[in-house]
Amino acid sequence: MTTEVTTPTSIEAADHVVRLRSIGVAFGGLRALDGIDLDVAPGERLAVLGPNGAGKTTLFNVIAGDIRPTTGSVVLCGRDCSHLPSHARPALGVARTYQKTRLFSNLTVEDNLYLAQTGRQRRHLALFVSERDRSLRERAREVAHRVWLGPMVDATVDGLSHGQRRQLEIGMALAAEPDIMLLDEPASGLSRGERERLSELIEALDPAITLLLIEHDMDVALRVADRVVVMADGIIIARGNPDEIRSNTLVHEVYLGREGGR
Repeated sequence: MTTEVTTPTSIEAADHVVRLRSIGVAFGGLRALDGIDLDVAPGERLAVLGPNGAGKTTLFNVIAGDIRPTTGSVVLCGRDCSHLPSHARPALGVARTYQKTRLFSNLTVEDNLYLAQTGRQRRHLALFVSERDRSLRERAREVAHRVWLGPMVDATVDGLSHGQRRQLEIGMALAAEPDIMLLDEPASGLSRGERERLSELIEALDPAITLLLIEHDMDVALRVADRVVVMADGIIIARGNPDEIRSNTLVHEVYLGREGGR
């Protein structure tokens, strides 16, 4: 069955590019999300924090269409997307990364960035190279420079460091020209120096892109975020700016206590 996607309301005209109302997700008897309400404004940088099992990735999966909510509504750029599948979301301006890398390890950086553009533009691979394909290749190389992988553009992914692979994942999301970008633990497994570099890269992203970030490393999350929500047991327990979250007693008890200060 083909899913029809209509043109969404423009970003400029929308009060919020992400609007969640009463989102619930149940897996059998387990409620992974329970009545989540969340608004994200155009160009906002929002960090989602919480201990393991808090429901953060499930929330991202609902926004990206990987999971259909049991209850509630998902509105993106003025369009109700509650029941749209994940493959229809890139055409609406949504791009994401995952906790575990999803790169084509035997292909080059350029190849990965070229393929990443096909989602929103609905391109199909062809036997003959067209002018449009050349343009996409040029854009792939331009995006590689934007995520500081210009010198590695012809390198295969299996030759990249872990930090460089995380940079490439962000580049693949950027290549889709997103209005909304979801980054799921981009600093996971990185060294201190790599986390610093990744933080600088995220801070340098186009401010017009609305960014939602899940991150266990609070130093990274609170550095790049304008606003923070903290989750535990499938609900939001705190909201505020980074300074307010740093000083929130409940956050320290629920998040820092369980995570051992990470």
